Amino acid sequence: MKEKRTKYLLLFALLFTFIGLLSESVQAKRAHLVRNQGVFYSIEGIYGTNYTLTTNYLIDTDAYSPSSFGLKSTVNWFINYHLSAGAGLGVLQYQGPRMYTLPILVNTQAYLSKGSNTPFAYLEGGYGFRFNDDTQDKGFLYEYGLGFRYRIKWNSFLAFKVGYHNYKNNEWQWQWKPLQERTAEDPYQWYNLRRQTITFTLALYFSTRY
Repeated sequence: MKEKRTKYLLLFALLFTFIGLLSESVQAKRAHLVRNQGVFYSIEGIYGTNYTLTTNYLIDTDAYSPSSFGLKSTVNWFINYHLSAGAGLGVLQYQGPRMYTLPILVNTQAYLSKGSNTPFAYLEGGYGFRFNDDTQDKGFLYEYGLGFRYRIKWNSFLAFKVGYHNYKNNEWQWQWKPLQERTAEDPYQWYNLRRQTITFTLALYFSTRY
């Protein structure tokens, strides 16, 4: 199963690269090219499909699913025509076992072309904070992948992204230690939970310059 998903990601990578090269060739014939300058703001809808879940807690992980969905808002600044950096805030809900988290993230994106329609690679990472005090839904997370940007009109764009998402929660369960380790003074321990998903993101963003 993992090998199939890896093959799918490689196919997406080849597809995005091909579309980008074709788009760049078409835009080179036009007088107007969109320059990657200034600041852009985005709203992103995210869906993560089941990839794998691991934990040191004694459960049957096959009964769980690390799928997820959520929303995110970011602001980015173009460092140059081919690179941007920024930060974002989101809310994510993970399924089976259910968990909510509020991630604060930093990101960078590298664009193949400075034209309107272009493939890009992205990398982001940050920390997911607790949604409430009753659940232990905090931990470091990161994601990387490939995307394609398409201009709708003027300074409005759509972006599609496919990536690998990793979220590790070191304080997922506070439970009894295994029988051979229990002591009256320290009978409990934290168990971690690591979720890995393949994410699909649809983003709408607006640029201050075009």
